[in-house]
Amino acid sequence: MTRVLMRLLLDATALVLLLLAFAYWWLGNFAHEVIGTALFLILARHLLNNRKWWSSLRRGRYHPRRAVGVALTFFLAVAMTVLLATSFAISRTTFAWIPLPDSFALREAHMFAAYWVMVLIGLHIGLNWQRVMMFAGKLGVAGPVWRWGGLAAGAIIALQGLRSAAVMDLWTRLRFDYSLVMWDFNSQAFQFVGHWMAIITLFAFGTHCITRALGMFPRRAAA
Repeated sequence: MTRVLMRLLLDATALVLLLLAFAYWWLGNFAHEVIGTALFLILARHLLNNRKWWSSLRRGRYHPRRAVGVALTFFLAVAMTVLLATSFAISRTTFAWIPLPDSFALREAHMFAAYWVMVLIGLHIGLNWQRVMMFAGKLGVAGPVWRWGGLAAGAIIALQGLRSAAVMDLWTRLRFDYSLVMWDFNSQAFQFVGHWMAIITLFAFGTHCITRALGMFPRRAAA
């Protein structure tokens, strides 16, 4: 129980750091690079915690949920790798001592990869949400009230996520195109974070509902 809780807290910390890293024009370049470095250190720990999962990829039967999970993890790993590799190249402070070429194209790749990472993180959370619920059940957070209350809250936040995606012009950015949307952090810093949290919830909630509706969870995982 304690180990699972620590892993969840570690993952939650990574999510918070990812949200803060998006506020580049609010926190500045130095804070952005420090936050990004901390994020990738936590990611390294996350990979270490899940090393058994990686070593088991060649074993067992690939039911639909597992196949989707592996594919999604692969795309997330690619996006994170692009994000990390470009971070070294375009660093102005933390890794400025590394003799790597800096270019406008690398900055573009870093920026657009970050938006896709945000979406893929939401999908990843939604696909694994059943594990979080199983852990919550062990803590006593279970029953129809919690279940239906959670679904209602998730649906409300997901609807806000649709609006937030439009406000942040997410669909344009996911097409690797530039957006004219700018953000005033002097008066709306917390709204910025709230919009991105709602966007992540949108993809997480949608993925969870779709996989449940299609019966993509094996019986043992859905118990």
